[in-house]
Amino acid sequence: MAEQYCPRMFDSLVHLVHHRRSSLLAFCVLNFVFSVVAILENLLVIRALMKASTIPATVKKLFLSLAFSDLAVGLCSQLMIAIIIASILKMASSGNNTAFFCPTVLGVQLYFAHLLATASFLNVIVIAFDRLLAVSLHLRYQELITPKRVNIALVSLWFISCITAVIFVFLPTSNEIVTAVILMTGYVLTTVAYVRIYKVVKYHQNQIYSQNQLQNAQTRQVLRQKKSAYNAIFVYLVFLACYLPFVPSTILYMTNGISFFVAHFASIFLIFLNSSLNPLVYCWRYREIRQSVKSTVKKLFHMNENVT
Repeated sequence: MAEQYCPRMFDSLVHLVHHRRSSLLAFCVLNFVFSVVAILENLLVIRALMKASTIPATVKKLFLSLAFSDLAVGLCSQLMIAIIIASILKMASSGNNTAFFCPTVLGVQLYFAHLLATASFLNVIVIAFDRLLAVSLHLRYQELITPKRVNIALVSLWFISCITAVIFVFLPTSNEIVTAVILMTGYVLTTVAYVRIYKVVKYHQNQIYSQNQLQNAQTRQVLRQKKSAYNAIFVYLVFLACYLPFVPSTILYMTNGISFFVAHFASIFLIFLNSSLNPLVYCWRYREIRQSVKSTVKKLFHMNENVT
């Protein structure tokens, strides 16, 4: 139950309050600042994605799902943990009892954190295999990967995320080790998918150079698929950089105890940080999104100048 898992997490936080207060304060400030950044960035990106006309419909749906999960990370998971840490620091300094945080408050935060992290993780995996199908199936892709099927996949993705979050909080036996194993499996599968994408794109690129009989329409289609695949790869690389440290830090924390909790907490912050980095990748790789975000920001500043 959550009552079993929460005390271990809470005891670690209390230990940091007394022995690594500056580290815990830094985590609090960073999470609060980047929660605001994640909220603002993803609101801008969601608006830009909804207006985008050059991005394929299926890709747009997948990136919108990822952007919504990133927005929810800023609104719920990251902001909640910042408020919880700030409250624990304040109450501990004044000598008040902080035990009421367990199990309800920390349990709710853990549920949303795991739900949204799982949703982001599954979104990245689905995007990888969607791009693999796009470069492999060519014209058959639009016949097989319809908007309806993408919607079903996304609903299933979020449903699975909700179920795994419930299991994580209410059945906590070795759940962090299990999570680390699942993450490593996902990393391997997604990496294999992108390696395969690279080989297929390279093969088609060689065909374009060696065979002049390919029609212009076919060439443009291959180049669009190549660009879309590379855009997804950059999203995956940023995701990998943010999520991968969680695996070794979790193993060290579970096997060596509280001495590695700072490293474990830092890896959790990196997972939250991914929600602030993804919008930057979208703006970098998609010109239409970048232009839309710039236009929105200019309008907001222009409105602010008129008000003042």
